[in-house]
Amino acid sequence: MSEVKITTVHMIQMWLNSRQLVQLGKMLNLPLRKVGNNYLVHCALSELFQDQAPKLFSVEDNHRQISDYQGQKIRVLFYSEYDWQTLQKLAQGFASPTVYEIVDWEQVASKPMPTEFPDGLELRFEIRTCPVVRKASDGPKWNKGQEVDVFLSKVWEEDNEDTKIDREKTYKEWIIRYFERQDGVHLSSVRVKRFSIERMSRRNHKPNRKVAIIQRPDVTFTGTLKIKNGKEFEELLYRGIGRHKSFGFGMLKIRRVS
Repeated sequence: MSEVKITTVHMIQMWLNSRQLVQLGKMLNLPLRKVGNNYLVHCALSELFQDQAPKLFSVEDNHRQISDYQGQKIRVLFYSEYDWQTLQKLAQGFASPTVYEIVDWEQVASKPMPTEFPDGLELRFEIRTCPVVRKASDGPKWNKGQEVDVFLSKVWEEDNEDTKIDREKTYKEWIIRYFERQDGVHLSSVRVKRFSIERMSRRNHKPNRKVAIIQRPDVTFTGTLKIKNGKEFEELLYRGIGRHKSFGFGMLKIRRVS
């Protein structure tokens, strides 16, 4: 597992103009009827901050489509080694005027995250994840290297119509196994808060930059955890959990247990 170099980290909250996001999508020739909010936000952050764009972000109130906002602002949270003033200077220097105006800079807020997490600390958490598995070999319904919903993978492997497989239980088993592999934290409790099938967009790296639309599971978990090793937990927090982290998945949001 690669080590994450921790510096001073800030949690930043930004409000993005939904109409300007749509305008950016048009500028990038995206099929807006098929593209989800997460991908538009991913594009906006990349255009705003280039190499300094956040590796983890969370689109709040994300069950709505971009057309449902009707000009309202979209709240985005992310971790960054830069404070918001530094990020604004980056955007001022290198982003186009259209992209720069996506952010309501007067409402941006940030705070420094803790520099250490004491062992034994109990926290509540929420995380939006994409529970998928990459198949290690060819099978009757999948190809080697194919990325598959963990629930669908279990159904295919079982291959028995008489066996009832519970989707929510399967996702919970996935997140429990993930935390069991982490040295810095113990998962005390977990439940599925929300589930949907998310349309995800991918642009290839060829000159025409065509967009492919794929579907993946979108599962938000909540629960409680206890820190076993503060340094290891810190690295997990800023590394994120699971796949597709740069598209709005994997950001672990935490608060104290009251």
